Formats: sequence, C-alpha cells, structure tokens
Amino acid sequence: MEKFVEEGKIRSLGLSNWYVKELESFLPQVTITPALVQNEIHPYYQENDVIPYIQDLGIVVQGWYPLGGRGHTAELLGDEVISGIAKAHGVSSAQVILRWNLQKGVVVIPGSSNPDHIKENTELYGFELTDAEMAQINALDRSEKHDWY
Repeated sequence: MEKFVEEGKIRSLGLSNWYVKELESFLPQVTITPALVQNEIHPYYQENDVIPYIQDLGIVVQGWYPLGGRGHTAELLGDEVISGIAKAHGVSSAQVILRWNLQKGVVVIPGSSNPDHIKENTELYGFELTDAEMAQINALDRSEKHDWY
C-alpha cells in the first residue's frame, strides 16, 4: 500500500479497528503513517484510552456506529442522559451524540437513508455541549462493543 502512495495511485492510508497494542507493534514497521484510524466509538463504547493515543500520533480518529449501530440505536437515542441534554439544547439525541464526538475530536459519518435524518445530522454547529454535559456522556461508557469483527 505504501508503494501505491509513492506512485500516486492512492493519496493516503487508513486503518480500521486498530488499538494501542496493535499500533505500537505496527507503526515501527511502516514508513507512511496512516492518515486515519476508524474504530467503533459511541457513548457506550468510548475508546477513551485509544482516541488520545491515536490523535497524539497526528492520526485522525473516525468513529463508526456513532449512534450505537444495528439493534442498539434506539436504546442509545433513548438514553435518559442523552435525551435530557438534547431537550436542554432543543436538538435531537442523535445531534447530541454527534456533537459529543466532534468535541472529542472524533470524525463521524453517520449512515442514514432518511433525508430528514441526513439533514439533521449536519446541523451540529448551532450548539455546544458544556464540560458538565460532556462529563455526563463520558460517564455512560460501558465498554460495550456492538459489533465484533
């Protein structure tokens, strides 16, 4: 893959589902640092040790399943803490979760086929979560993966 970057066939490299231990072993073996690491990240699985490690390397962190993923979205969107914060800001629970990620420096690309949800998911810049609200969401971490790979 590094050869393809050098030849201009691809612009950058990315990894999916890589954590501290794997990166510590892998990175000394390559000459091109990955541009992005994509991991499952949502309020019930926060990766709080992994995110800053990756970011300190100058690598972008992208969260997949930001809204909880298959079979878990309703539970996460209905969480009392998240719903309460959403109500206080006059936004949806999905917007709160996406904003929480952005404030942590995590890039999120939520999937939806519903045009209204897609539009709503882009409207994240009219409010900001307070430190107390960020802490409330951070306290929801269950180390609960919703997909295994």
